[in-house]
Amino acid sequence: MNRNLKLAVSIVMLCLPVFAGAKTKVKAKKAAPKAHFKLLEAYSQRTLPGVPGGAAPEVANHFVIIWQTTGNLETCFWRGDNGWMTCRIDKAHKINPKDGRHYPPGVDYVMDEMYEGAKKGDTLMLTPVRGGKFAVPAEIPATAYNTIFYKAGGSKWLSFPVKEITKKKDVPMP
Repeated sequence: MNRNLKLAVSIVMLCLPVFAGAKTKVKAKKAAPKAHFKLLEAYSQRTLPGVPGGAAPEVANHFVIIWQTTGNLETCFWRGDNGWMTCRIDKAHKINPKDGRHYPPGVDYVMDEMYEGAKKGDTLMLTPVRGGKFAVPAEIPATAYNTIFYKAGGSKWLSFPVKEITKKKDVPMP
């Protein structure tokens, strides 16, 4: 009997590390929704009037993105220091350095006149526009600032916080 007891204790001691090392499966946390675009550049730029004493200089934020999904970008808003502003969406193209002499210094992108929907891989320029009476939707948290809010392909409101906006060189108008 004593021998059987020693054998049973030995077997338990040998098997204990195997059972103790087994991990229970834990449900994976739900990942945050992936953004539908990649932010290439976020910048602020001041446009100077061509006539001295003319209109006041205008400062505008610009967000250059690459659209990374097949769904269409339906609407886009910016919530920053100036409040809730709708964004103009333009298809953008980087200016070739060879053609740079045709544009004022400080201008890096040229926009197409018509936006007919984004295709995967398109470079887009989002520019917040002053004016308009668009109410902030109830789904948007009151504490969310410096954030791009958008709807894509029938989705709910999605957000993309912008960590840094660089200041670019002023653009003089002719």
